[in-house]
Amino acid sequence: MPPSDSQTRRNVFLQAVPWLILVAGILLSLGQWHVASQHARDKARTEFEFHLDRVVDSLENRILANEQVLRGVVGLFDASDDVDRREFRAFVAALHLNERFPGIQGVGFALSIAPAQKAAHVSEVRRQGFPGYDLRPPGDRETYTSIIYLEPFDWRNRRAFGYDMYSEPVRQKAMARARDTGHAALSGKVRLVQETDKDVQAGALLYVPVYRSRGGAQADVNRGASLLGWAYSPLRMKDMMDSLLQRDHPELAGRVAIAIHDGTTADDASLLYDSA
Repeated sequence: MPPSDSQTRRNVFLQAVPWLILVAGILLSLGQWHVASQHARDKARTEFEFHLDRVVDSLENRILANEQVLRGVVGLFDASDDVDRREFRAFVAALHLNERFPGIQGVGFALSIAPAQKAAHVSEVRRQGFPGYDLRPPGDRETYTSIIYLEPFDWRNRRAFGYDMYSEPVRQKAMARARDTGHAALSGKVRLVQETDKDVQAGALLYVPVYRSRGGAQADVNRGASLLGWAYSPLRMKDMMDSLLQRDHPELAGRVAIAIHDGTTADDASLLYDSA
């Protein structure tokens, strides 16, 4: 007697049960894997954002500490009628830059020079023991500046002696912003004049204005007319970031790659630092 239709359907169903169980098991496993994977991704992202915030805080604190150093230079000029090279060297030496602020290439002062004062300024610096001194680059300009102090005055920083930073657009933009606001200003990406053909690093410069009047930036004066110059620090970004990550975030070594760009475009032209 042939099986009925209901019996046939029952047999087909019974034969399919193992496959249904297998498919259900696979779907359940996939669901659990997806949940676990999503949880792992969320945890990794949360951890990454935590570390990123800490690195940003460390970098901001380093820049703020550098600004306070430059504010100290402002105080030095406020307290003295004429800061000479010896005084400036002693002041910077007492800061112990290599131990306390690794990555800061130095602390310097750039003098603002009116065109009518240029010849007298050059003669005066030459009389101080620098017979080859001159402003660089050459040429006639409405405004001149010169790096007259930069400590430590080693072979690398000597390359910047006499350089007119205001002649270069990126530096000029930050210097003008500091002059006009009385606040610290950080430049965009530059190649420091201290760089050679070896171990070339992206750089930036931090400026704080120094005014002739007592009271500094807080005085009610015409800031442009009363400007004496700028206290500033050249920053070699790789040196600074490597030291910051090694000292403050050693746990990130080999785990997180960090890149810093100047602006909102992430390309080679804007790259300041890449830990990878």
